[in-house]
Amino acid sequence: MTRPLKNMCEVAVIGGGMAGLSAARHAARLGRLVTLFEGTGMYGGQVATIGEVWGLPTGGHPSGQDLAIPLLEDCRKVGVQVVEANVASLEIGDKLLLTDEQGIVYKPETVIVASGASLRPLGVPGEEQFLGRGVSRCATCDGGFYRGKDVVVVGGGDGAVHEALELARVAQTVTVVARSPLKAKREYIVKLDSKENVKFAWDSEVVEVLGEMKVSGVRLRNVKSGATSELECAGVFPFIGVEPNTAFLPPSLLAPSGLVAAGADLATPDPRVFAVGAVRANYGGNLVEAMAEGVSAARAAVRVLVN
Repeated sequence: MTRPLKNMCEVAVIGGGMAGLSAARHAARLGRLVTLFEGTGMYGGQVATIGEVWGLPTGGHPSGQDLAIPLLEDCRKVGVQVVEANVASLEIGDKLLLTDEQGIVYKPETVIVASGASLRPLGVPGEEQFLGRGVSRCATCDGGFYRGKDVVVVGGGDGAVHEALELARVAQTVTVVARSPLKAKREYIVKLDSKENVKFAWDSEVVEVLGEMKVSGVRLRNVKSGATSELECAGVFPFIGVEPNTAFLPPSLLAPSGLVAAGADLATPDPRVFAVGAVRANYGGNLVEAMAEGVSAARAAVRVLVN
């Protein structure tokens, strides 16, 4: 007799990034009933905002969406139930109880947390006020609005350099504001250095986003001298790190850092719950690694169901 899919959830995967999609697809291929929860609609996670993904073992530089959309389609083909809602809470007890933001309760036998992380805000005056009116967190989405204009990218990691490279294609100038030397991969830095329209504001941080109806500039502070200055720009793209999406999880699963406490075996303090990708403590930060973790967690989750 065929088992009905509706409201049956053996494996719950929380998050539709590349790690979550990989986990859901693999668990379904292993014959399990899988429900994937993704409330933002941004399948692929932060990777989906990248115009060219570097460092893949297959070569080439596809866009993030070129990677994510086929993977989502594969999930649906193998029977993954996709719930377009965030998870409000996960209760750990004799039974696992997962409640989504619509108040629907699921009783999964095992859970894979792949909720990733969100971009950390600058936390300065003007940032929230001008969100969508000059402050953006996605160059791939919004870069076209700044064609021929001057923009600022804040940060020095891989994400910031990706944004700067994307914006350099369309903007008149891109100024990278960095507190310290760039920490991005060397291949990214070399490519950025070759862009004639990219400038740098070293040893600096943004302390205010300026404007009236829309962004007109930023106020900078030199972290060494304390001196302040103003830089005119039409757009600001903050990429100063991320914060884990763990508000729905019980404290018993979290490390002091706020990340999910899960080691190399991806297991959390509760043996029925696993964590993969950017939400996990000790995650390496590599896309290929995140997808591999998703597959490994799916296998581990299925072993829990068998035992």
